[in-house]
Amino acid sequence: MISKQIYDFTDAVFFSFFALFPILNPPAMSPVFNKLTSHLDEKKQEKIAFLVAKYSFFLLFTSSIIGIWILKIFGISVGAIKIAGGVLLLNTAWKMLNQNETVKDIQNDLKIDENKAFYPMTLPLTSGPGSISVAVSIGPDIEKIKNISEIFKTAGVIFGIFLASLSVYVFYKYSSIVIKKLDDSKKHIISNISAFILFTISVQIVSEGIKLLSH
Repeated sequence: MISKQIYDFTDAVFFSFFALFPILNPPAMSPVFNKLTSHLDEKKQEKIAFLVAKYSFFLLFTSSIIGIWILKIFGISVGAIKIAGGVLLLNTAWKMLNQNETVKDIQNDLKIDENKAFYPMTLPLTSGPGSISVAVSIGPDIEKIKNISEIFKTAGVIFGIFLASLSVYVFYKYSSIVIKKLDDSKKHIISNISAFILFTISVQIVSEGIKLLSH
């Protein structure tokens, strides 16, 4: 009996982690984080990385537990969330791609500090509509949590979300340390690649939202 519960817990951990990790994609997003926090020292970057990871966990945890209820209450579809979040990401990515041609005010808008750790660094840049929709889909049905097995599965989902959020902190923290050791030309290349990755992710999120609304 205990082994079955452990299996349910472990299975839920791996399932939720591997469902969220590719969407959060901290290896690809970490250079974006570094770009937006490059004006800060390492300690402040590390603090913001921790805040983003913490906010991501609570956002995804809340989405998995009560996400379906909230969407039903406000009559909001997952497709609409994807489109709205994708448009916000497109705006940020476009500014990053054209940063050299923009005025200082726009450049300052791109800079992230502690006050912007939740928005826009956590939502929508890190835990955007894609990861939120995944969290909602893997979340437990509260009404069905009536036995030990379901409790272990729910605990596994929550722990998987925690591990996915922890991966965000690890990649964001150490990418900043690594990137700072690169010369300016390599930083510029990474910055442009990061902006393009963010742009393509944004387009994909919007297209997925359109598909969901059209069905």
